[in-house]
Amino acid sequence: MNNSILKNGFYNSITGLIKIGLGILIIPVLIRLLGIEEYGLWTLASAVVVMVTLAEAGLSTATTVFVSQDLGKKDIDGLSQTLTVTFGAILILATLAVVALWMGAEPIMNLFPKLGQLQQLKVIQAIKIGGLVVAARLLQQILIGVEQAHQRYDLMNVLNTMQSVLLNVGMLIVVLLGGRTVELMQWQAGIGVVTLLSHIWVVRSLLQNLNLRLNWNQPKALAVGGYSLMMWLNTLGSMLFSRGDRLIVGSLLGSQVLGVYAGITDITAQINSFSALPVQPLLPTLSNLIGQQNINQRQLEQQLKQATQINGLFALGMGATLITLSPLILKILFSEQTVSQYLITFCIATVIYALYSCHAVGYYSLLATNAVKACALIQLLASFSSLGLIAIGAYNFGLTGAIIGNLGYFTAFAVTIFGMKRLSISYYLWFKWLCFPLIWFFIVLLVNFKLQNDYILRFIMLSIQTTILLTWFAISNNYNLSFFKKYITAKK
Repeated sequence: MNNSILKNGFYNSITGLIKIGLGILIIPVLIRLLGIEEYGLWTLASAVVVMVTLAEAGLSTATTVFVSQDLGKKDIDGLSQTLTVTFGAILILATLAVVALWMGAEPIMNLFPKLGQLQQLKVIQAIKIGGLVVAARLLQQILIGVEQAHQRYDLMNVLNTMQSVLLNVGMLIVVLLGGRTVELMQWQAGIGVVTLLSHIWVVRSLLQNLNLRLNWNQPKALAVGGYSLMMWLNTLGSMLFSRGDRLIVGSLLGSQVLGVYAGITDITAQINSFSALPVQPLLPTLSNLIGQQNINQRQLEQQLKQATQINGLFALGMGATLITLSPLILKILFSEQTVSQYLITFCIATVIYALYSCHAVGYYSLLATNAVKACALIQLLASFSSLGLIAIGAYNFGLTGAIIGNLGYFTAFAVTIFGMKRLSISYYLWFKWLCFPLIWFFIVLLVNFKLQNDYILRFIMLSIQTTILLTWFAISNNYNLSFFKKYITAKK
C-alpha cells in the first residue's frame, strides 16, 4: 500500500490528460462541422443531461468510503448492507431521472422561446434519449466507487479512457455521416450502456468470492444517506463558485469583460481540477486504514506525506508552468496586443488557483473520516465568501478586482486544518511537507516577472524549474529513476 497512491494517481492523471486533450481537439472540429447553431442545440441538450446527473447525490463517493471501511474491517455483513443500500438507492434515482427527463423535456424547452419549433423538437427528442445516458452514468458511478474501494484504478481508468476515446471519435464519425444533435445523443447512450456492462463485469469479478447477499439495514441506510446528502452540498458549493462568479461579473461588468474573466479562470481552474486527480486515491486508502481496528500511525503519516507532496507537485508545478508560458497563453487566448494588458491579471489568477489547490489532501481526509458535514459547510462558506469578494472587487476595481476576489476561496483551507486534526497530524508537519515547493513556486514567480517575452528562453526556464521540482519529489520520497519506471509498470 505504500506506493498505491502514487500508482493510482498516475493512472488518474493519464486518463485526465487524455480527456483534456480529446476535448481540446474535438470541440473545435465539432463546431466547424455542425455549425454554431447546431452546436448550440447540442450544448443545450447535453447541459440538461449533465445537470440531471446531479441526482447521483454523492452516492458514488459514499460507496467508495463505506465499502473501503467495510473491507478494512473485513466485515462482509457490513459490505452487503452498504451495497444493498447504495445500489438500491441509485436504481431508484436512475429511474426517477429517466422519468423526469422523459416527462420534463417539453416543459424545459418552454423556457427557451427564442428557439424555433423544429429546433425545440430536436432538443426535446435528444433530452428524452438523454434519460438513458443519465441512467447509465449514475449506475456506472456506483460501480466505479466499488472499483476505487478495491484499489482497481488500473481497470477503472482503462475503461474510462476507452469510453472517452469512443465517445469523442465516434461523435466525429456520426457528424461526418450526417448525424446531428439527436444522433449524437444516441451515440452517447450506446457507449454509456456498453461501458456500464464493462464495469458490471469488473465489479462482479471483484465481489464474486465474498458471499454477499441482500441485507437491508436502516442505520446503515441513514448513515449512507446522510453522507450522500452532505456530498451533494459539497458539489453544490463547488458549482456555486465555478458558475456563480460568471453571473456576478457579467451583471456588473458586461459581456466583454466577462469573456476575458471566463477565459482566464477557465484556464487557471484546470490547476484545481487536474491536481486533485492524482490525490483522489487517498480517499479509499484512508477509509480502509481507518476501518482497521489498530491504525498504524506511521503508515498513515507516510500516506499523507506522499499525497500532500503529490498535490503540491501538480498544483504548484502547473501554476509555475502557466506563469512561465503566460505571454504565449494570452496570445493564443486573446491576441498579441492584449498580452501586456492582461498579463498581471492572469498571473494573479494563476497564483490564487495554484495555492488554494493545495488543500486537496485535507478535503479527502475529511471525507475519509466521515466528517462530510464539516467539509460541506466549509465548501459552502468558501463559495459564498469568494462570491461576495468577487462582487465587491468587480464593483470597485473591475476585472482585476473580480480576479482578486477569488481569494475568498482560501477559506477552503479550513478542510486541511480540520482534516489534519482528525488524523492527529500537526499543521506544522503538513506545512513542512510543502515547504520546498512553496518556496520554489515564489522564486519562479519572481524570476518570471524579470524574464523577457522570449519564448525560447521561457521554455528553457520551464525545463529547468520543472527538473528542480521533480528532483525534489524524487529525493523526498526516496525514488530513483529506475525504481520509478519499475514501479509504474508493477502490479500492486
